[in-house]
Amino acid sequence: MKTSGLFKLLRGTARCALPFIVVACSHIAGPARAAETIDEVLAVVDQNPILLSDLVLARLVGLAPPSQETGAALDHSPLRARIRLELQYLDLVASGAMQHLEIDVGRQLQSMSAHAGDEARLRKTLSEHGLEWEDVEALALRVAAVHSWIEKHLRPRITVTVRDVEQAYQRVIVEPMRKTGAEPPSLAHVNEDLRRLVSEEKLNAEINRWTDQGRERHRVTRFVE
Repeated sequence: MKTSGLFKLLRGTARCALPFIVVACSHIAGPARAAETIDEVLAVVDQNPILLSDLVLARLVGLAPPSQETGAALDHSPLRARIRLELQYLDLVASGAMQHLEIDVGRQLQSMSAHAGDEARLRKTLSEHGLEWEDVEALALRVAAVHSWIEKHLRPRITVTVRDVEQAYQRVIVEPMRKTGAEPPSLAHVNEDLRRLVSEEKLNAEINRWTDQGRERHRVTRFVE
């Protein structure tokens, strides 16, 4: 669901769960204090807002590509990815699956810190962008939980048959190479690579199926076109 316009968070207000509460909070602040925009709500998944700062954080920890664009000119692919992550996380919470997962948040935090150089550098960069370590921890929890679910519950469902590999061989190697007149390698030579490729393709399809089911169970509202 899309809604036109950007709702803004104002300095001195809490991170309100719903956009209309943000507006109410800014009104309560009173006319004597000039409102200063500190963040923008780009979308809401159930009652969880996806903020512009969430996309900045994703970029800082290596979960999104660098971008020079902000606001209305924002590249929407990081937003779609962040909405997708929130959907997956909330689906795990709602189903009770979180209680049964082995979630290695510490390992994810190490990975995010390593992207910035180390934890000290990441904390410094966070401060420069008005973010806190707790923001990283919240994001790491989501990523680690989703990763655990995928590896423990979705990946074991994947099976790769001989026919799957043969079809991938024709589709990925033989047909493209024949168009260029090149001689394709034997199936035996690329068998293991193709098996891994097919496995990942099937896993991605399983993840997409799970995410699509989550979209039916949760409400997504976007405030940017």
